[in-house]
Amino acid sequence: MCDQPGTIHWPEKERLQGSVFCPSLPERIPDIVRHHEVPFNTIRTNVEELRGSGFGTHPRYECFVAEVSPDQKSKEGYTLVGSVLSSYTYNCWRGKNLYMDNLYVMPEFRGKGIGQLLMERATQVAWHRGCTELQMCISSTKGGKEKFLAWRNAEDLTLKEGWNLFQIDTNVLWRMAAQSKF
Repeated sequence: MCDQPGTIHWPEKERLQGSVFCPSLPERIPDIVRHHEVPFNTIRTNVEELRGSGFGTHPRYECFVAEVSPDQKSKEGYTLVGSVLSSYTYNCWRGKNLYMDNLYVMPEFRGKGIGQLLMERATQVAWHRGCTELQMCISSTKGGKEKFLAWRNAEDLTLKEGWNLFQIDTNVLWRMAAQSKF
């Protein structure tokens, strides 16, 4: 744990230091869901899903967390105050990419460099694993994220190149798979 006030502790729970699940991460999901204004009844993951998908034989994501010392815990009593979940994608002309999802810092800990440290850690690992780009989708309704990324020289590909993000939800995906001729 931290010995200096305001420092970020990278716990031994992070995957790079051993494939050990961070049990307090699922406790943070309701905060992230509320922040993104997602209805709770649409959440599909659970502790077992997170554990299996991130720390099983073929991990599908990595998660880095930021913890503060117990004397700096949140109003709710949490020491885990931020996290970033990321996975890898592949682009046929640029190679391996890091897709960063859910860079989240509890509101009372924002503006203290925690998001920057989480992003630096994820990008450092991605660079050492051969990634050529970092991609991230952000909600235009959540203020501050565009400035956070622009300050780091991120480009808005929607404005620059006209790229749009589409999603096929679970029910449609199921129907498409069921109708497949393969």
